[in-house]
Amino acid sequence: MGAAVSGDLAACTEVGEVVVADIDVAKAEQLAAAAGGSARAANLDLADRERALELLEGADVLVNCTSFVHFDAAIELAIAARIDYADLISEPTESQRRAVADAGITAISGLGASPGLTNVLVAHAALFFDRLEEAHISWVSMRAIAPSRGLLDTILWELSDACPTRLYFHNGRFERAGFMEGSKLVDFAPPLGRQRVYYVPHPEVTTLPHSFPSLRFCAVRGTWRPKLMEDVRVLNEYGLLDPEALEHTKERIWARFGGAGDEEPWRLFVNVEVVGIHGGRAWRRVYDASHPDWGQEGTGKMTGVCAAVGVQLLGRHGRTRAGFVDPEAYFDPDEFLAELARRGTIAVSWRDEPL
Repeated sequence: MGAAVSGDLAACTEVGEVVVADIDVAKAEQLAAAAGGSARAANLDLADRERALELLEGADVLVNCTSFVHFDAAIELAIAARIDYADLISEPTESQRRAVADAGITAISGLGASPGLTNVLVAHAALFFDRLEEAHISWVSMRAIAPSRGLLDTILWELSDACPTRLYFHNGRFERAGFMEGSKLVDFAPPLGRQRVYYVPHPEVTTLPHSFPSLRFCAVRGTWRPKLMEDVRVLNEYGLLDPEALEHTKERIWARFGGAGDEEPWRLFVNVEVVGIHGGRAWRRVYDASHPDWGQEGTGKMTGVCAAVGVQLLGRHGRTRAGFVDPEAYFDPDEFLAELARRGTIAVSWRDEPL
């Protein structure tokens, strides 16, 4: 995903320079060379605070493309350097929110396909509706379990039965959901078609009701390949994703499948259904977001290109206010979708149906 973000930004004429900083400098150099344009590589261990702050001097935006388990270190650097910040997904604490606001910087947590593009699509629907009532966000991710350590972290966080932040919003209350609850059949763009999705702990559930107080229901659902879902169901059944066992389970999975791919194309498709009132009548608007066959780069590019659009616009508009700002509140949805369309790769369409 970081490779896709870097490559897109390096090709963007608005961006003066992209510094690809990684603990593995050889891979950073390879990535920067492939990105071309304004990209250059730098060696960085996140734990080396002095070196990190030196690299960040004069930068406009810090884009965190590491696993979310490194969020604490990354946001502390943005605060110390007093530069704007974006990441792919994270769950900032109240103290981190206060620290970002006190530093006077703007931080956007959750830029990608979901969260990120999905927030923007709900904001786009709000331009049509007089009042929003429901937001159903769904995605399907067809990939291997552990292409990287960060993606292994992500899938086991999202599917662990012990996850405390797997919520849905209903009539003013946030309700806790377990693994594989909230089952729903959703029609995605071809070639994926109809897929069964389940509640996942994505931040749109908490940010969208705050941004659109008329919402009575909001949920994010997702799924992976059926075999992978069954494998994780067994891990949950035997307690291997419980907090005290999780790190050991990760290491065993990484030892067997870390970095491994397969022969199937990897895809990350999104469907957003918004229900509301327009002209005194109930309507449903359904968005579909899909991408071409990018082989095993599909999930990374779908997330990375959407994130790069958000970073480009954060650099363009700068600090609208200090603190964490949710994507649906920061971005002009028409501007975001226009920039995404200029890339010519990710397709977004929608249809309206009276109820």
